[in-house]
Amino acid sequence: MQRYNDTIYCGMRNNRRKFIYTNKKHTLKGIFSTILGFISTAALTFLIVMSYVFGGDISPTFGAIAFFCTLFSVAGIIIGLIGKNEPEKYYLFAYIGIVWNVVDLFYVSAILYAGI
Repeated sequence: MQRYNDTIYCGMRNNRRKFIYTNKKHTLKGIFSTILGFISTAALTFLIVMSYVFGGDISPTFGAIAFFCTLFSVAGIIIGLIGKNEPEKYYLFAYIGIVWNVVDLFYVSAILYAGI
């Protein structure tokens, strides 16, 4: 290990910029937003498959599940936006969660528009 200008570099002198040591972490709110998006997508896919299997004759319970998927998506967007505003963090999961939940809302809107 060599020391240049009070910074510790590993490796040879020419490879100073290949190693970056940081204590940044992913936001937990962003990870939770991504998980909510996954749950919502899985539930909506299950609802569409079951609706196809039953020939469109489904119980009102499926509508309630779709409503909860909408609530999960809205909560995921809000939590993702809060997670995106945390300082000194990685925002990858926050962005994935926001986009995924917006797509889920469009998914529910398309189902309602199609009248499924």
